[in-house]
Amino acid sequence: ALPAPALPDCPALPACLKTEASLRFDTRAHDLRGAAVRLLAKPRRGIGSFPAASRSGAPELEDFAPHGDVFRRFKVQQALYREVGKDAPFLAAYERLVRDVILPHLRSRLEGAEEEGEPEFHYQFPPTLRVQPGPSHEHGPLHADKDYGHQAGEVNFWLPLTSLERTRTTLHVETSPGRGDFHPLLLDYGDAAAFHGCLCRHHAPANPTPFTRVSIDFRVGVSPHFDPGWRAEGVKALHGWRKA
Repeated sequence: ALPAPALPDCPALPACLKTEASLRFDTRAHDLRGAAVRLLAKPRRGIGSFPAASRSGAPELEDFAPHGDVFRRFKVQQALYREVGKDAPFLAAYERLVRDVILPHLRSRLEGAEEEGEPEFHYQFPPTLRVQPGPSHEHGPLHADKDYGHQAGEVNFWLPLTSLERTRTTLHVETSPGRGDFHPLLLDYGDAAAFHGCLCRHHAPANPTPFTRVSIDFRVGVSPHFDPGWRAEGVKALHGWRKA
């Protein structure tokens, strides 16, 4: 395996943002599940479709049938990423969540931290939409985000858009770098997890059910611990950032 890219020389992220946390949001005000259904229901080649029977009523996100290996194949993942980046309603719902839920959560956790001045936030744009069909033996690789060009000044957020009871599949995360105490994020739609994914390893096990698991994940950089101008060399897919 290639060595992870070197990280930028920034002050360490405060300890209060390195610990795992969970938060809730109002799904009526932030209907990301509905936005994902509408995005995936649009006709497109190579990503997937909903069963014909569901088109007469409201499609269930768990019934989405991906084409090909959208979960593991880089080319198909990038096609989905581009679709997300063109879908204005989905992006608007995402940015409302960042503005109304995610940034207040980070600010509240930073209260009492010995920080000089007001922190500056940079959020990933667009977010990453993950689609994991089942039943399958395919699983997400064990990794830390530094292996893919991310910085230690970022906080990861992970939100399931489908039912944990139906898919029985979720992200597994260790509590601190290298500890190896992986545990499942037992979250449902309306819940979100925050963790230090640049250094803490995480992975998605195989989906054993006939239902498709869908989630979104993104990162928020916290300056001065994050350098928005830094780019890792040799990384073939870099995320875009927006200043909050």
